[in-house]
Amino acid sequence: MGHVIRGIAALAVGAPIAAAAVLFGPGFLLEGRSDPLERTDAIVVISGDEALARFREGLRLYRDGWAPRLIFSGAAEDGPRSNADVMRRLALREGVPANAILTDDIAEDTYGNAVHTRELMLANGLRSAILVTSPYHLRRASLTFDGVYQGTGIRFIGRSAPDGAWRKASWWTHEETRALTFRELEKLGYVTVTGRYN
Repeated sequence: MGHVIRGIAALAVGAPIAAAAVLFGPGFLLEGRSDPLERTDAIVVISGDEALARFREGLRLYRDGWAPRLIFSGAAEDGPRSNADVMRRLALREGVPANAILTDDIAEDTYGNAVHTRELMLANGLRSAILVTSPYHLRRASLTFDGVYQGTGIRFIGRSAPDGAWRKASWWTHEETRALTFRELEKLGYVTVTGRYN
């Protein structure tokens, strides 16, 4: 009888803990922490879902004086202009000087963002940057950039841009954010297990 009572008690305690881990764990796993801000040589903004929020955060950091250069990275998704060029045009409209902006119009994924911005950083003598992306993408982006930039001596600070829909504590409440979370978990798992970024 004592075994049954202990089993019921364990289940009563364990089930809510397991449920909380299933619901909250993925969101907390995906969202890398934003590092404390420091002045750097550049701010790298990578396009993707919620690109406008990423752009706004990069622009805010630039205006607040955290870096003198902006690097926008991302190929075209629809239409003739790349995402990087769209962000560049927005920055120019917001008063950012053209000589403070670099663009990578080629990258089609996070690995490409890292590879092509690495070339820009090295070619322009930039040794540090703030990497701006969405909260659910920050951990994988940071792992990818760390891997691609290994041996360059270039240092990155991760920065999460406010996201319009995704929340680490409630990602499961909408079909779109559930799908996004599962896709990102799959990609993060691939990078973590294989050590490959592309």
